[in-house]
Amino acid sequence: MKLFFKSLFVLNIILFLLSIAYLLFPFNPIFLNSYGFLLIITLTGNILASIIGSRFKKLDMTYLILSSLGMVAVMLSNTIASLSPTNESSRSLFSIVILFLMMILGAVITRAPFQHTTRSADRLSFSRYQSQNKAKEVAKLVLTIILGLFLLGGAFLAFSMVTGIDIGLLQVLISQYSLFYGFIFLSVAGILLKISRLKLRSIYGLLVLFCGLSLFAVFSLPLVTLPSLFNESETDYTKAFGQEWHTIGENNPQFMSSPVSIPAYFFGIPSTDYNVTEDVLFYEGTEGVDAGLELRFDAYTPPTDAKQLPGKGSTLIRIHGGGWNTGDKGAENFAQINKYFAAQGYIVFDLQYGLNDQDQFVKFSTVPDEVSGNFSIDDMVRHLGIFTTYLADHHEEYAANIDSVFISGGSAGGHLANAVALGLSSGEYTKLLDERLTVNGIIPIYPANGLAGYQDITGEEELVDPALLVEKDSPPALVYQGQHDTIVDPLVAENFKDAYTENDNSEIAIIRMPYGEHASDLYFPGFYSQTFIYYMERFMYQYR
Repeated sequence: MKLFFKSLFVLNIILFLLSIAYLLFPFNPIFLNSYGFLLIITLTGNILASIIGSRFKKLDMTYLILSSLGMVAVMLSNTIASLSPTNESSRSLFSIVILFLMMILGAVITRAPFQHTTRSADRLSFSRYQSQNKAKEVAKLVLTIILGLFLLGGAFLAFSMVTGIDIGLLQVLISQYSLFYGFIFLSVAGILLKISRLKLRSIYGLLVLFCGLSLFAVFSLPLVTLPSLFNESETDYTKAFGQEWHTIGENNPQFMSSPVSIPAYFFGIPSTDYNVTEDVLFYEGTEGVDAGLELRFDAYTPPTDAKQLPGKGSTLIRIHGGGWNTGDKGAENFAQINKYFAAQGYIVFDLQYGLNDQDQFVKFSTVPDEVSGNFSIDDMVRHLGIFTTYLADHHEEYAANIDSVFISGGSAGGHLANAVALGLSSGEYTKLLDERLTVNGIIPIYPANGLAGYQDITGEEELVDPALLVEKDSPPALVYQGQHDTIVDPLVAENFKDAYTENDNSEIAIIRMPYGEHASDLYFPGFYSQTFIYYMERFMYQYR
């Protein structure tokens, strides 16, 4: 046991120094994820050391509380920093401080392993325990029950992640944050052991520890399955788009050097320089169904001449999701994607469009009156078409290349991205969409093709299901799909790919995320999001 504690003490010191170096200097990709695994091993070891017990019993409990609540804070703080359009760093200083506190406290508790006391001391401790205030005992009992229920809740989340059962919008918060949950529930198991005073070697103590370790193992599955994700993604991408992409981004710091950075999962991914102009009005409706409608966009641009950057001024249009009746540009459209590609030299436009005013897909979400109305799918495509005309007329103001346009969106936004892109390429909707734009690629993310009818939203058949617009020369498509998505069935993406294949068009690849649910790309530093961005940036560079 002493060797275990001494090893952890050394690992905490090494981890502390490496973390400082990681934040200050770029790492070689091979060493980067080696450091990431060291981070996971050390933080896990610290939890186990706290459960076993050091000489500092209060510090043991402090570490377990810090590990559980701290990991919640890290994932929330990183997410908020990532989603904010104006947070230029996209990193949370609060998260970084918490992680360093874990390393420091871990070094303290592992420096002094527990020493067994005599039986008389044990009896004295037990005597003191018996004489404690009854109110405290009741409080401990209540807390024990709460912690036990919390572990049961963790078991339910783990079960739903593995089986893919439908748990509604709650699924958004599971697999992409799963590694955090592993640390949280293992720490909670440790707190439960400390609070209940169960002996670690007793049957009940071992059962609680087994529960914590099992949850940690299950919630680690998205990490463990990364190699298979990489292999399948590389195979599918190469089959669709050829071998050329393998050399894209070599020795270029603007590109991700590997599909996943484990340290970035914890510390966040910093944004490099970009500019953002928010709430630019591009359409104001005055009559008919559009009366009172006001539509705006945010423009993300590189801080320097885009021609010196990989994107070279190509245009990326991003369309938010939300079941066609909720959602918005900005934070609700995962703004760090906009920031990331603007820094790469793309001109990114994050758009609003008219939302149907029936029952909302996300009940607790608020939709501004100026974007809500009795709009059909045709109306929404028309609104987006109004922006294409605005862009064609004003592209020089943003130095946007309209001969190289990519359109992307998630869920309902993915469906609309397909409708706009394929509508443009088909040449059948020139009255709605401005043909001065040339679409070079589509990037639909769990696209809800053909599903608007479930929300009682109507429209022209080919716009409701854009797979019907696919032709032999349709733009290449890179699709993101979570395999456990119960809101947009993965079969929708597969059917979209089949439509390409049936029209002798092989330029489509699906990046399938094992255990991934709906909106599993919300957490930008998450393993799924990182993997997709790795391929998305190469796809756009290849076809820009």
